[in-house]
Amino acid sequence: MDFSIDASQVDRLAVELGRAGRKATLGATAVIGKAAQNIKTGMQADFSGHGHAPAIPRAINYDLRGLSAEIGVDKRGPQGGLGNILAFGTSKNAAVVDHTAALRRELPNVAKFLGDVGEQALE
Repeated sequence: MDFSIDASQVDRLAVELGRAGRKATLGATAVIGKAAQNIKTGMQADFSGHGHAPAIPRAINYDLRGLSAEIGVDKRGPQGGLGNILAFGTSKNAAVVDHTAALRRELPNVAKFLGDVGEQALE
């Protein structure tokens, strides 16, 4: 008993899914990069206006690594060593800045745009 299977449609689907994955990765990388910039800008605004640390907004930066970003106060930047004190406080003083506010403001945008990237990759 002989039988045959035509797997050409499965092969085409595999190729299309591979292309979609590449498109999604490129799009997601752009979304994460834009979000990192927006969060950095938001954090700079949040950290502004503190009389004892007027230069600290210039110490806020980010690094992109693939689909992730590390955003925060660079201790090597101007007054960067004060970042932890402003964000977390000390044993004698409460935190002065909510260092996560900019991230929380940006998360809805990230979710929306990553969803758009996924949809576009599958079209």
